[in-house]
Amino acid sequence: MKSQNRRFRIVGGSGAGPGSAGRRFGFGRSGVPARRKRPSGSGGMAGGWIFLVLLGIGAYIAARLPAPERPVTGELSGPASASDGDSLRLDGRRIRIEGIDAPEIGQMCRRGETAWDCGAQARRRLVALVAGTTTVCRLHGRDRYGRELGVCAAGGADLGREMVLSGHAVSYGLYRDEEETARTGRLGLWGGDFVRPQEWRRSNGGAEEAPHRAGDWLEIIIQWLQEHSSAIMARIGGD
Repeated sequence: MKSQNRRFRIVGGSGAGPGSAGRRFGFGRSGVPARRKRPSGSGGMAGGWIFLVLLGIGAYIAARLPAPERPVTGELSGPASASDGDSLRLDGRRIRIEGIDAPEIGQMCRRGETAWDCGAQARRRLVALVAGTTTVCRLHGRDRYGRELGVCAAGGADLGREMVLSGHAVSYGLYRDEEETARTGRLGLWGGDFVRPQEWRRSNGGAEEAPHRAGDWLEIIIQWLQEHSSAIMARIGGD
């Protein structure tokens, strides 16, 4: 049998004395450090893109599903007044129109170089829709601020649908197709530049407000992607 030339070295503290138990034998080529594998950035980039693609597929599927119907907790009918672009007073009660989010009073938007008070304009649009007619609201409980949530109609027209379709409000759990129609036609808010009301409230110390459908995780995903898309892309590119 041919003998193999093997080297061995003593591994341990150099200061250990004779018979030290802290030493051990290591076999192999002495003096050659083990190679370390360098992490590859392509794996992190591919993983990031796969995550975004799967998230997009899930959002698309959820968008095709009908919104779950919430149990009706009451109904109000009568003349209504608009507090802002997505809130009413009806029969002495505050009602938040369900499924939409309109610019806040004092929120400014832009068309080219011109700034305009889109919050006030949204309120005027809702005032016109409820003026001189009976408003009917089907209530679906309350939001975290005690306002009653309701799907409301005036003169037979769904107020939430009309506000989003005309571009004076955005989808906030309902009316996604109407928002896409307004966006494509560059109507109302979509005719210029604007910050979504939720983000405007957050930036200006306003109240946080979740989408109005508890099971509408799609809306939460969309908002999260909008708020973190730049950071996600920067991280993927950096990897």
